Amino acid sequence: MEELRSTEILDKEIEADARKKAEKILARADKEAQAVLADVSRRVEEARSQKTTFYSEKLAQYEKAIAEALPLEKGRYLVSFYSDAVSKAFNDYLENLGGEKRLALIEKRLNNLPQTCFEKKINASVFGFKAADAKKILEKALAKNLAKVEEISFEKSGEEGALGNSFHEGIILSSEDGFIRVRLTIDQIVREIKDKYSEELALALFGGRLPE
Repeated sequence: MEELRSTEILDKEIEADARKKAEKILARADKEAQAVLADVSRRVEEARSQKTTFYSEKLAQYEKAIAEALPLEKGRYLVSFYSDAVSKAFNDYLENLGGEKRLALIEKRLNNLPQTCFEKKINASVFGFKAADAKKILEKALAKNLAKVEEISFEKSGEEGALGNSFHEGIILSSEDGFIRVRLTIDQIVREIKDKYSEELALALFGGRLPE
């Protein structure tokens, strides 16, 4: 029982440290998705140089306690712990960002689309955001080629939620002739950041060591 209690205490300590570190990595990404990606690398390097020794010792204690109490679940638990910590940090960040700035992330992607996407009449399906708010940014980008804007549910969007993400918001663009279909969603942004910076986030969260 003492080993299990020690495991719980270490778990809480590491989870709190990991959440703070992941939040710091994402802290400067509130203006646009490109800023998020640019800032992560710098913060990871800073975190690695400052906290490597501290987190290595914590992780060693954590692994020892888990190995003694739950040897068969050790690997699975570490991976789950890392994934949950990162997902919670993303959700906290997106919640603090607010709906207006989350929509601004979508607008950034909209503005980066090739001009060929705007040469035909385009219908827009909006989920998670208010249709009226989305229509404002669509009118700026598409002008006279914006045909119809409708609000739908996430379930009807056909979008696949990113693992652990709680903010299912976005816009689906489709041409009236059916040749163009573009998805601009928060789930895409979360997936891309996790996929591109998974190792860097792991190194920051675990003090230079990936879960084993």
